[in-house]
Amino acid sequence: MKEQRKSPRKIANEILEVTDQITGLQIGRVVNVSADGLMLLSEDPIVAGSVFQMDMMLSNKTGGDEKVSFRAEAVWSTEATQPNSFWTGLHIVDISPEDVLLIDKLILDWYSS
Repeated sequence: MKEQRKSPRKIANEILEVTDQITGLQIGRVVNVSADGLMLLSEDPIVAGSVFQMDMMLSNKTGGDEKVSFRAEAVWSTEATQPNSFWTGLHIVDISPEDVLLIDKLILDWYSS
């Protein structure tokens, strides 16, 4: 299968939870991320084509938390090797320029640590 990503993804160096803005429920944990998309590990399957308004909490080294908000569409989902776990690839379809910068900064911090 031909690689379709426009920007490289970085494997998460920390636990980042993603929640649904509408329900407030946790959707999953970030496995890898770029400014264009992310892969989640979740307890429930996510149907390809589903669109979510999401929040991803970033821990701030100064003690506070920053939130990245975006809209993403599930592109694929498959059962993970762990029981009752699923991998899902999501394409970010709407995100503010400021939140793209937060993701880029996060990735740079991960590369430097």
